[in-house]
Amino acid sequence: MAMPSKKNPEKLFEQLSKLKGSRASLKSLRDLVAAAGLQQDRALMPRSLRLMHKVTDVLKQALPNLDTELIGGFAANLLDLWETGQELDRELNKLAKLRSHHDRERLRDALIWIDAIQVDMGSYWIGEVQKVLPKLLEGLDRQERKQRRVPRAPKK
Repeated sequence: MAMPSKKNPEKLFEQLSKLKGSRASLKSLRDLVAAAGLQQDRALMPRSLRLMHKVTDVLKQALPNLDTELIGGFAANLLDLWETGQELDRELNKLAKLRSHHDRERLRDALIWIDAIQVDMGSYWIGEVQKVLPKLLEGLDRQERKQRRVPRAPKK
């Protein structure tokens, strides 16, 4: 697939819309967006990885009996949702600086980008997070019930 220029978001949208919703396709989408020249904050990746590591550690400590792959997948999906929001934040800041009567084309590009990337990606990551949340909450409830059943040693 030929890479569209970052000045032609309609072509990007057309190509992205051909991708289906598998995780591999969406990872490819992220690569495509990066390759298409959309700006990414270089500090975002290390910060995201630190956040993911901390969230994963907290969940593993709180839910020691839960599958670590489930926890890691949840943290990754949550992080992807957060990164999508960070990208939207940057784009909104750019959008706020436009002067509508002079920057109509840039405004159009920004709105198409928000539609093509942000809305679809945000919806996907929200769906992925929602799939796992009930399992995490159920695991927390089990852990809490288990702790209540364990008799405590009498105080002296």
